[in-house]
Amino acid sequence: MTVSKFPALHFPLPATDRYLAYSAAGDANNPHVLLCLPGLLETRATFDPLLQMAEGVRGLRIISLDLCGRGDSSWLAQDEGYTMQVYLADTVAFIRQVVMCADVPVTRLDVMGTSMGGILAMYLVNEAGIRIDGLYFNDIGLNLPWMSIYGLYDGMKVEGRLPEPQVMATQFNVSLGAVMAAQSPSHFDLPYRKNWKGMKFAHLVSRFKGAVRLIYGSDSGVCPPEQVRVMQSELPQCQVLEVQGAHHPVPFTPQVCAFVLQALSQAPVAVESAAAKERREEKERGFWPWLKQRYRGAKAK
Repeated sequence: MTVSKFPALHFPLPATDRYLAYSAAGDANNPHVLLCLPGLLETRATFDPLLQMAEGVRGLRIISLDLCGRGDSSWLAQDEGYTMQVYLADTVAFIRQVVMCADVPVTRLDVMGTSMGGILAMYLVNEAGIRIDGLYFNDIGLNLPWMSIYGLYDGMKVEGRLPEPQVMATQFNVSLGAVMAAQSPSHFDLPYRKNWKGMKFAHLVSRFKGAVRLIYGSDSGVCPPEQVRVMQSELPQCQVLEVQGAHHPVPFTPQVCAFVLQALSQAPVAVESAAAKERREEKERGFWPWLKQRYRGAKAK
């Protein structure tokens, strides 16, 4: 069972009897936040290596979220009704009432999404009242070919086959209802464009001008080189890291964490107070040497 090493914090969802669990690293009043959204049957625990590596970073707060029916978050009533619309609505409520309601106003919000979490990040770009400054994608492109949908389950297979649903629920620390829903055609109920090849999401980010980073596995069945080329064509600002030998999704190795944190350390702050400027300048003086030392130490282990 995958369990986060970080203590679970809880956000009661308004007008429901449910709550979302999340982990956080960094000062709660940092004005720069990276929100991490897990994949199809993942929990916030998958981001633990990133949070651990970022614990000493000044000027940055990283939050990883359990979607409903996953990890330490509440199940839906009767353990039914898990859909993309529910995940998106829950995430929007979390951003508005937790991320954006800190004592110090958030001046920059980046979102990292693994697989399904990356698709949710694209929809967040179009939510009124939420400004996303940077997008980080873990092994998901702007198109999802029909055949690639099978690749979403590559990391879950044992000897080439998916385990029984109850086994998967226990193994991945998710509810049985979430496992069953993820295999249903009704699970993806957000509007999208399609053609004979598959699902298309490029229109969701066609006007996005913020930073974009893509991490993909050389052996991925979901984000092959063609998807990388499409993203670089549609979003010319996209920077790419290929992880040799990785399938779907890419694990958060020291190399991947360093790629993410280096990019975040270079991100400009949208609005700076005098205190924020002082924190940024201190971070710029010391962050990159600190990160290199932390990365080398992780590799040595």
